[in-house]
Amino acid sequence: MTSNEAGVPHAAREDVNWRKDLISQLRERNKSQTNCFADLISLHNRLFENANTLRNANMQLTIANETLRREAANGAIGMGGNPDLEGRLLKQAEELAMLHKRKGEHTQQIVDLNNKLQAMTKEFQAKEISLAESLEANANLRLEINKCNGKEKELESINQMLKDEHQALQLAFASLEEKLRKTQEENRQLIERLIKYKARDAEKMNEENDNFLRKRQARMQKELEDAARDTRPVSPDRSSLTEGIAGLPTAVPTNVSVTFSAHEGEVYAVKWSPTDRIVATGGADRKVKLWNITKGTSESKGILVGSNAGVMSVDFDSTGTLILGASNDYASRVWTVNDLRLKVRPESRNGNESLVSGKLDCRCIATSPKMGKNVTAKTHYPA
Repeated sequence: MTSNEAGVPHAAREDVNWRKDLISQLRERNKSQTNCFADLISLHNRLFENANTLRNANMQLTIANETLRREAANGAIGMGGNPDLEGRLLKQAEELAMLHKRKGEHTQQIVDLNNKLQAMTKEFQAKEISLAESLEANANLRLEINKCNGKEKELESINQMLKDEHQALQLAFASLEEKLRKTQEENRQLIERLIKYKARDAEKMNEENDNFLRKRQARMQKELEDAARDTRPVSPDRSSLTEGIAGLPTAVPTNVSVTFSAHEGEVYAVKWSPTDRIVATGGADRKVKLWNITKGTSESKGILVGSNAGVMSVDFDSTGTLILGASNDYASRVWTVNDLRLKVRPESRNGNESLVSGKLDCRCIATSPKMGKNVTAKTHYPA
């Protein structure tokens, strides 16, 4: 028997449980909706039985009354002399009136009970409709719950997948970060080696330049000694040339021609255009301004923007169509004079810059401000 029960399909069990559940629900509904009307129905049945009994009694009394009336009509004279029969007739008439009265009361009660029964029936139907709607809504809500549960499981799987991906990305990021750190360390070591090599080359170049200077000074000293021993007269052409240079006219400005406020702060650089009467100024307000100077007045021709720090130097090209500005943000910029647009912006070198200086010993020396020493020194010009 246990094996037979184990072989019953799961769907059949659910069908049996569903039928039992439905029967129990119907019984509960009948119990909750009919027990409250049991007294009313029993009273209604008793009233119907009493009404039928009274109807039968009324019918019998009516028959007896008709019989008495016929007898009274046939024997009116004899009846006048029979007082018992008259009393009986009056008593029956009173009973008949009482029965009619009770019949009317019972009829009214029946009507009231019928109305009440109809109202209860309507209420019962409304409750059945409400119950059906509630069952349908319950079924819909169960479907929604199943959908939400499925969606929740799907979201949980997606969340777990995202967590796994995030963990994998974190591991990859840690690996790349470690690789970056090693690369930066290797780059730092290479830069230090390069700086050492540059310093060694600079020292070697300085030594060569010092030797060259010593030899040159010795040669110049010898030439000066030879020139001092030379007693030849001075050429008249050279003396006239010196006198001509000394006799050129010179002019020193004595008064101010134009004064105007160029910037909101200090003015760091001023440059005349090589072709027009235009002056370019650069200041602490990170702007390059162009001014047209005519007849002792200044007129703003345009403002060049784009610098992130004060403009320290400005210059025009040979045609006067481009203007170069060097600012304190480690960058230089080129604008066009005609449309005032930024044309070229060399990238910043993040402070890794060198200062190039020229000296009377025919050398150009590149000095690193960060290192505080000479990077290279080369001789590019003759003496």
